[in-house]
Amino acid sequence: MSTIDTRNTGTNPTGPAAWCAALTELATQHLRLRRTNRSSRQSILGDADATVSLTSYGKRIGTVWQTIETIGAGTSRPRRIILWLDDVAALADLPPSLQRLQARGLEIRRCRDYGPHKKYFPYVNEVFPLQPDRTLVTADDDVLYPAHWLHDLLDAHRPDQVTAFRARIRGHGPYRTWPLCQTTEPSNMVFATGTSGVAYPPAVLHTLRARGDAFTQVCPRADDFWLHYATLASGLQVRQVGTSAALWWSVPVLRHRGLWDGTGAANDAIADQTRRFWLGH
Repeated sequence: MSTIDTRNTGTNPTGPAAWCAALTELATQHLRLRRTNRSSRQSILGDADATVSLTSYGKRIGTVWQTIETIGAGTSRPRRIILWLDDVAALADLPPSLQRLQARGLEIRRCRDYGPHKKYFPYVNEVFPLQPDRTLVTADDDVLYPAHWLHDLLDAHRPDQVTAFRARIRGHGPYRTWPLCQTTEPSNMVFATGTSGVAYPPAVLHTLRARGDAFTQVCPRADDFWLHYATLASGLQVRQVGTSAALWWSVPVLRHRGLWDGTGAANDAIADQTRRFWLGH
């Protein structure tokens, strides 16, 4: 299964012809995913030594199946895929698309509403203690991941690093001035953003579990900052897979991402208080 991506440039198509071709391919892929979801009996799991964890909410619960289908169609597939939901009504009446994926290996588990932290925090509490040596890969619920996604991420990953497909270089200025990463060198200044997928080694998961849910007071809606400073507090650095910050195509649903307020002021305040919490300065 092909998936549109911008691995080489990290940018969107330019020009009407490129956009037309990209949107045609996106529509074609949607049809392929729907056909697979309705008819396939093949497991979405494999033997890659990682667990993929993600969460969803609201209207996205009706479209997250597309993201999961792309992960399950990869050249490398994880041993487990876990979708965390806090919506009791949705859990009681799952969309048929998710029920079909359950029959092919998807785990759907209930958790408390930890906002974006749901993609990893229930995992470190409930699953990680039983599988303490396994890499955790976090994914977003509205991204169409390319076939090479998990293979390339795990191939680049090292147990003493956090590995991301998309990152920024953390600076001393406002968040809006942090440039996209253009290096594969690990550094304390490489700041992973979760959209395109991130691999976390057990050392960071231990740290996250030990600190508990303090994020509910420090940065309840900003998981990227919490995970970044947890990584540094674990004595590890972050590395980007390639020299371009990859940005995969998204499921066409109404989206509201992050804390961008037009100036970045919300991010700046949260970054500062999260850094002080973890590092004390």
